[in-house]
Amino acid sequence: MVHRIAAIALVILATSLEISMAFTIDPMPTHIQRSSLSIIDNNGLIKHSSIIECKAAATSSYDNKDDNDDNDNDAEEATSTIEIPSFVTSPVLSQVYPALIAHKSKYGNPNIPLGTADGKKCKTLRRLRFQNKLSDEEASHLAELGFAFHSFEDVYYECDFDEMLRKLLDYREEFGTYQIPKKYPPDPELGAWVTMLRRLRGKDELPQSRIERLDDVGFEWVSTRKCGSSFMANYRDAMGYLTKVEETGGGDDKEEEDFSKVRKWVDAQRCAYEKGNLSEQRAGYMDELPGIDWRNPL
Repeated sequence: MVHRIAAIALVILATSLEISMAFTIDPMPTHIQRSSLSIIDNNGLIKHSSIIECKAAATSSYDNKDDNDDNDNDAEEATSTIEIPSFVTSPVLSQVYPALIAHKSKYGNPNIPLGTADGKKCKTLRRLRFQNKLSDEEASHLAELGFAFHSFEDVYYECDFDEMLRKLLDYREEFGTYQIPKKYPPDPELGAWVTMLRRLRGKDELPQSRIERLDDVGFEWVSTRKCGSSFMANYRDAMGYLTKVEETGGGDDKEEEDFSKVRKWVDAQRCAYEKGNLSEQRAGYMDELPGIDWRNPL
């Protein structure tokens, strides 16, 4: 009995010393700083618990958290020290500019992914550029940094279909036509979007549901502004002449003169097609000319 009491006293004394050391010695990595609590069971055997070790691990985790916080603070401080050029007047660009430079420094480009708040600001910048709401100096500086702006294809895929359709209907209401210029200064996005609608329809890449919605509002799938007006101007003349001949049978001298001009132009398009210099879309227009087979000499 005396021996058992003495053993218990020794364990308590040793444990007290270990606990005291655990709270007075500077924290060390968990795998090195280990403290244990010894317990004697009913059979007189000594067992060990890792209660103090868990405390050490918790202390270590707080230390690691502090380190991570320090790293985050360092990153924030580095971003906050980036100077915004004096010519930057766009509020969006001013907000995201430090992040653009930090991203370029780390990854070699300023194109922040969309899954972040700064990435969404980049998306807004692209739309602002297409809407001519960034200054030339701002746009040039971003281009020099390697910032990726929208192409026509990007505009179609980035813009909301319903929103753009509403804009298109407003344009139709104001001007009485869907023949919006490809480069439409008041709303460059709308001009680009309409151009892509026709292009994707011609390539059978426009969803049928959207084709039907556009058909319902009487959208004009063929642009009369296509390819620099020279082709379309001659095409309209040829279409008008051939339609009239088909309806009336022709016969007068004026019509013969017109036929000579039309034949010369049609033959030029056939030669361009045979050399691979006539687009499929233009070839499609030529197929619609009545009363002739333009692919063979007239």
